[in-house]
Amino acid sequence: MGTVDGMSRSAIGDDGRMRVLVRGLLAACPTCGGRGLFHRPDRRGWLRIRPTCPGCGLAFERTHGHWIGAVAVNTVMSAAAILVALVVSFVATWPDSEVVEVLLPTVGTSLVAPLVLAPTSRTLWTALVVLVLPPEAPT
Repeated sequence: MGTVDGMSRSAIGDDGRMRVLVRGLLAACPTCGGRGLFHRPDRRGWLRIRPTCPGCGLAFERTHGHWIGAVAVNTVMSAAAILVALVVSFVATWPDSEVVEVLLPTVGTSLVAPLVLAPTSRTLWTALVVLVLPPEAPT
């Protein structure tokens, strides 16, 4: 049976689950909390995640198509950011809201949010996968 921080799946309490999720939200390794998971930006692309955690060796792409879930997480997080921008724009310009005053911040958020949230969505998705399928303990 797999482990997270040395605990088996059945032994992960609420504190352990919360710790794994918070690490995912902070773009850290869900199992060890290590940083440095993403390559530095270069001409081959930015936001490239390393194949394994430099601290604990957790493999990030554990199955074929693993990152499809991260795309879904990014979509939900970006939609939430767009909704917040829309509501804040309406409230800030109330009662004489004009289309441009509401549209510009909303469109700006829709262009920036997916890129900014990409690293967090990848590590959060990995954290969710680790909670469901903890990595195997080293032998």
